Amino acid sequence: MTPVREQASGDRNGLLGTIQGLQQTLQQQCDLRVENERLKKSLLDMKKNNVKILEDCHAQNEGLQAEMAVLQEDHQRELEEAQQETQRKLEAKERAIKEVIEKKESSEEELRRKIREQDKEKQSELIKLQMEFSAKLARVQSTVVKSQQAQGSSLASQNIFKRKLQFMQEEKNREIEALRQKVKELEQQQFLGFTESRLKRRKI
Repeated sequence: MTPVREQASGDRNGLLGTIQGLQQTLQQQCDLRVENERLKKSLLDMKKNNVKILEDCHAQNEGLQAEMAVLQEDHQRELEEAQQETQRKLEAKERAIKEVIEKKESSEEELRRKIREQDKEKQSELIKLQMEFSAKLARVQSTVVKSQQAQGSSLASQNIFKRKLQFMQEEKNREIEALRQKVKELEQQQFLGFTESRLKRRKI
């Protein structure tokens, strides 16, 4: 082989090596471009997915806020209704207590009126008994005086007069004491009834 041919063959081999290197470089660049496009597409998909996730989260958040607002409104309404119901019950209870107190006061006033009437009746009865006793005593004294004038004074008639007088005095005292005891019992009953009524009103 002549030197010219050897040089041409060497140049050809060098060119082939260069071409192969260029082809390999081009292939690598193509592969990198493909990989770059794939990564770009993957990144875009990830961004879209993130946006969708954010939108879903935002929608869920708005839904939860709306639900919470509804729950708060329901709770507030139930609370107001409970307060109104409690107020109505308290007012009804106050009216009932007031009616009971008014009835008690009316009953107490009626009882005091009856006691006053009974006191008046007992006083009238006591005065009547005293007048009857005085009349009886006057009649007895008159009878005794007449008897003494007709028959003369005697120790026996004086003793009879004294016994009758003593008996009538004792009977009068017993009647007066019985009336006083009744008046005292009525006063005690009135006082006890008034005290019990005041205690009940304090408890209410």
